[in-house]
Amino acid sequence: MNVTRPNRTSAKPGGKKRDLTWFIWVLIGSALFWGFALIGAELGYQSGMREYRNWESVEIARWLNEQFLLGVQDYQAGRFDLARQRFDYILQYDPNFPGAQAQLELALRQLQVTATFAPAPTVNLPTVTATPTPDFRPVEQLYAQARALFDQGDFSGSIDTVINLRRMDLAYRVVEVDGLLYSALRNRGVKKIQEEGNLGGGIYDLAQAERFGPIDATAASLQSLARLYMLGLSFWEVYPEKAVYYFGQVASAAAYLHDGSGWTAKERWRASLVQYGDLLAARGEWCEAQVQYEQALAVRSDDKLQSTMEAARDRCSPPTATLSPLTSTPSATPSTPATTTVVEMTPTPTPPATLTPTQPIVETTPAPVDTPTDTSAPTDTPPPAPSETPTPGA
Repeated sequence: MNVTRPNRTSAKPGGKKRDLTWFIWVLIGSALFWGFALIGAELGYQSGMREYRNWESVEIARWLNEQFLLGVQDYQAGRFDLARQRFDYILQYDPNFPGAQAQLELALRQLQVTATFAPAPTVNLPTVTATPTPDFRPVEQLYAQARALFDQGDFSGSIDTVINLRRMDLAYRVVEVDGLLYSALRNRGVKKIQEEGNLGGGIYDLAQAERFGPIDATAASLQSLARLYMLGLSFWEVYPEKAVYYFGQVASAAAYLHDGSGWTAKERWRASLVQYGDLLAARGEWCEAQVQYEQALAVRSDDKLQSTMEAARDRCSPPTATLSPLTSTPSATPSTPATTTVVEMTPTPTPPATLTPTQPIVETTPAPVDTPTDTSAPTDTPPPAPSETPTPGA
């Protein structure tokens, strides 16, 4: 008896094919999952590194700005070698740091013209470190606190709080946190320049705000004027002609912009004009000195400066002497001929500063009727004797 066995392969047609398809989809899903996970991790890492670099650049720029201000102070105090070291250090980090190259050249020039100078102490430049105290509260609370401080006008507190927030979580609300930090830096920079007279600090804050986005026209104008003021201050009492140039630009746009000492741009410009006028007067360039004194007097009148300006004007345009006209001496009577006296004036020599023309002095001596007398200067040939009866009009 023949028994037919069932065909097992035909019992589940297409079974292996479905298993293979399901396995392939599982592999694709797993690959997609891990691919998106890796992409997300890479994006998060790049965002975190970008924020860290921004924070690090803020700290470095703050340190470089402090070194620039200290270098300017060292230069003004005569510590030229120490100032050179500071400016050279700044240029190593940022070759385009505003004003650093010009200040370095000034320091090198002073070192060249100085015959002897004591070696300056070596500057121990510390490592850039973060100043705000870490705060480990939740980032949400830190963000709310930073926003509240900004609304109250405490821009420094808002900036420090944002830095603490970034230490805890670099990827937290990146757009909002960047916008808050930008606004706080911009407003603090404007306040330092306009109200506090902290020009260097204001320039630094606005430069850091530009790393997040372009600043507005008002902030950009204040930043430019503050830089011009700082450049003028670096030439103060050393190169007055350059100080006149820079302070003149600032005074024409913002006359009452001031630094920490309380000096306004207008007064700095006036004092530079006087210094430049004194320098020109010492060189004997009286006309140019007169121009500088007149501009300084236009800013503010001063009796002493007025006298100095008038002296320079006299030296620039000294008065000239004039010759007196011929004068005649009338006769004593109609029948006596008139005697003519010629007086030739010679200017009395005086110093060039004060030339005073001599006034003509004419002395007339009437002659007697019978014997006329000639009062003119004697000559080699004596004058002819008058007739006994002079003819009128002869």
